[in-house]
Amino acid sequence: MSAHRFRHQIGLDVRMLSCTGIGSYLAGLLGGFAATGAFGAKDFCLCGPNAETAVWRDVAKKSFTAPIYSLREQIEYPSVAAGCRLWHSPHYNIPLVRPAGMKLVTTIHDLIHWIYRKQFFSPLQGFYAGQMLRRSVRDSDQILTVSEQTRRDLVTHFRADPEKISVIPEGVGARFTQGDRRGAGERMKSRYAIPGDYFLYVGLLKPHKNVLWLFDLFKRLRGEGKIRSSLVLVGRKNERYPAGYERYSEIESGHGIIYHSGVDSNDLVELYRGALALVHPSLYEGFGLTLLEAMACGTPVAAFRAASIPEVCADAACLVSPGSEEEMTRALERLENEPSLREELSRKGLLRAGQFRWEETAAKTIRVYEKVLR
Repeated sequence: MSAHRFRHQIGLDVRMLSCTGIGSYLAGLLGGFAATGAFGAKDFCLCGPNAETAVWRDVAKKSFTAPIYSLREQIEYPSVAAGCRLWHSPHYNIPLVRPAGMKLVTTIHDLIHWIYRKQFFSPLQGFYAGQMLRRSVRDSDQILTVSEQTRRDLVTHFRADPEKISVIPEGVGARFTQGDRRGAGERMKSRYAIPGDYFLYVGLLKPHKNVLWLFDLFKRLRGEGKIRSSLVLVGRKNERYPAGYERYSEIESGHGIIYHSGVDSNDLVELYRGALALVHPSLYEGFGLTLLEAMACGTPVAAFRAASIPEVCADAACLVSPGSEEEMTRALERLENEPSLREELSRKGLLRAGQFRWEETAAKTIRVYEKVLR
């Protein structure tokens, strides 16, 4: 297909818009495009389920309903992508066959499926991740990563050309603000039957998030009387867990722990605001958006000093050595008992979160599109 026959400048796969993680990235990026006028300046085509793309009424749309990671998506890719000079895949499930002359930009958020393939994933999942990551590194005209950590991982594990990688951090949504933190805490305690102060975890209950470690640690600390506050866990479980991690499916409320598979989006902001701190024991994050969301709400953060987490948090969080029960215990005790520490981390967190804006993410992404199209 010659260049003059391309009907759109940029095609963007938005099938994962309603998902967590990459869905938040897509929603933030689209919002940034709208806020910066990119939709008016560039000819976009959003490809995904019609219900998801209907909100962008003035942007061209094309139906694309094939499940991700499926054979069907590879069969449909050529016809869906046809007419786009540039295709942006927000995940490494790129089109293996694409129209001649079409450019490819791929966002690779993390290498969790590869780095932890032996611990947390099936052989088939590990094989798929390896094959598709290699193809993404080879075939993409430009790769976007959301952190320096993921850029380093791509170079280390797949010998990616650093010149082909642009690091563009994510942003934090405008709805995550400090607001009335004390009032939010009281409302959430009443609504979710939380008896007193609480720590908060937000995220999927996947093995690499290490939530079971926190679950067991918190139960022990409560039983020993070292922690008085509750722990609120918000996140969906997997339908099935790999061998050795079946106990994740047994996580429920009790022993000072309150579990919810999901909450209303407005309540999520209020839960952030009302918490003593967000506790994030993840072993690996490509970025760690919930950390920024908490900081933008004025909520202190306690997390592992692992992967991209120090890169995102800088000195605005209480970071502990990965897997150290002693250090995490000390962090929780201090956050529960030292209002001055909470106030200091709240102040630093607000300043840090203010440096991450979706408009900036969108503007930098547009510059990569322009570079590739040139």
